[in-house]
Amino acid sequence: MKHSFLMACIIITALFASGSVADTATDILGGDIGTYRVHANVNGAKVYFDEDYKGEIADGILDVPVYLTGTPYHSFSLEKEGYYPYSGPIQSVPAKGSIVHIYATMQALRVVEYGRLHLLVTPVLASVSIDGTPAGEVPETGVLIIRDIVPGTHYIHVAKPGYTPETITATVGKNEIMKVPVTLSPASSGPLTITSNPAGARIFLDGQDAGVTPLTIPDLALGIHTLVLKMDGYQDYTEQITVTSDGTTVSASLVPTPAQGGIRLSLSPLVFLGALFGAAILLWIRREGP
Repeated sequence: MKHSFLMACIIITALFASGSVADTATDILGGDIGTYRVHANVNGAKVYFDEDYKGEIADGILDVPVYLTGTPYHSFSLEKEGYYPYSGPIQSVPAKGSIVHIYATMQALRVVEYGRLHLLVTPVLASVSIDGTPAGEVPETGVLIIRDIVPGTHYIHVAKPGYTPETITATVGKNEIMKVPVTLSPASSGPLTITSNPAGARIFLDGQDAGVTPLTIPDLALGIHTLVLKMDGYQDYTEQITVTSDGTTVSASLVPTPAQGGIRLSLSPLVFLGALFGAAILLWIRREGP
């Protein structure tokens, strides 16, 4: 009986011994462990070491255990919505059982309290741009709503063919809904562009000297006008044009003037032969006379 009890004790002791050996082997394979303790001012911020996710800040800290035999980390970063990302270098490795402290202070993103524009535009279907960026077309309701306007002064440009465009300024406050009425007036003038081949022709509009081709007149009165182009060596070009608010373009091809000297030269031999023939007839009549 005593012999059996002794054998049982030996077996149990051997089992414990084997367990201790296994634990020791594990420690050797995994290496010794140290800890990085990340301190941050924002709970819930996600922590990354060399882009490896390690967890979230809770109660201002996050402990990140590391094996000393593993590949050292070089950088850390923190991210959370509503805050600027934070990053920095990891410059030391914790010793076995020790803690290396890392500190990060995250800054909240600036909160923009946007305003809103309600553009009350006449006529409808006009095009609108804000600070040079297209913002849309005025719908049939006559009200164009533009959301998320950054507080401050903005330039609003409204245009439609047949109307004089308008540019106005509007200063929008934080969380303000600003109603801006815009009424376009029917256009009273329009641009006229005149070109000619060859260029350099003198331009007369309704009898008034307007310059030489090519030329653009930005604000000529709407309606019918008489256009005349004159250039030495070319026939006058005359056209009745209608200027619209959308713009009018005239491209004239000038016709060279016929060379008068060439015509005289071509007729001179005929006149000379006619004169000779007439003289011969007169001479024959005289000889045949009584």
